[in-house]
Amino acid sequence: MSLMDKMLALDQRIIFALMFIALAFPILSPVILPMNIQQYSRDSFEFADSIPSGSVVLIEGGLGAATYPQGGPGLEVQIVHLLSKDIKLVFFSIGTETAAWTVTAIDNALAKLPSGVAAENGVNWVHMGYVPGGESGVAAFANDIRSVKTEDHFGTPIGQIPLMSDINKASDFAALFWWGGSEGSIPFGIRQIVTPFGVPMTGMCTTNEVPNYTPYINSGQMIGIIGGVRGSAEYEYLMGMPGLALGQAMATNFGGLLWALLVVLGNVLYFVARREGGAK
Repeated sequence: MSLMDKMLALDQRIIFALMFIALAFPILSPVILPMNIQQYSRDSFEFADSIPSGSVVLIEGGLGAATYPQGGPGLEVQIVHLLSKDIKLVFFSIGTETAAWTVTAIDNALAKLPSGVAAENGVNWVHMGYVPGGESGVAAFANDIRSVKTEDHFGTPIGQIPLMSDINKASDFAALFWWGGSEGSIPFGIRQIVTPFGVPMTGMCTTNEVPNYTPYINSGQMIGIIGGVRGSAEYEYLMGMPGLALGQAMATNFGGLLWALLVVLGNVLYFVARREGGAK
């Protein structure tokens, strides 16, 4: 049997093994390769990067178990980004599950922080936890935080949190980051914080929801958006911090390239063999 015949009769298990390697390697060992950055992602990143050191920003953590694989890596690297610029972070969530996953994002981000970056709970960041009531809860929180929350997510009274000493309403924040996942809650932030208080905002949603929010971006009510795992991967790329999102993006690229190569190679070999009279 000729080499061509052997390749045409290649065991499918070998193809599956090659595909497994092409998908697994970038995820297990993320690499930074040149990639085209979507303008929405770049705008969101540059907005975060433009916030002056010493500012206090508000972050809605709306990622749950279903959406954390898409947005979690991006939220983690954004926390690193902001804390590294000496920006203070106040987190809250409008869901109970998402409040817990926000803790996961904070913990993972703190583990990635460069040495020497200040990240003390209550001083450099605070997680105010679950804010009930949906959009009405966001409105109440924006107007008077202490009317809604008397302690943070971990039970510390708000009066004992140094970061919150001069913070009690939305206008006390320099920016709003709304990591809405698939909650569909980004308009809550626009209606209850951006419009009445003039706080600039960017956000994150799952890939399929990006078109829903382009009107807000085009009208200037939002500054860019992080769209799904690709948006998270682009944030990691811009920060030079390859992680799970960039690994997923590279795995998609490598897997697609391998599959295309196999399709082309298989067809070329088939037609060559047929031309030589070897194909049955």
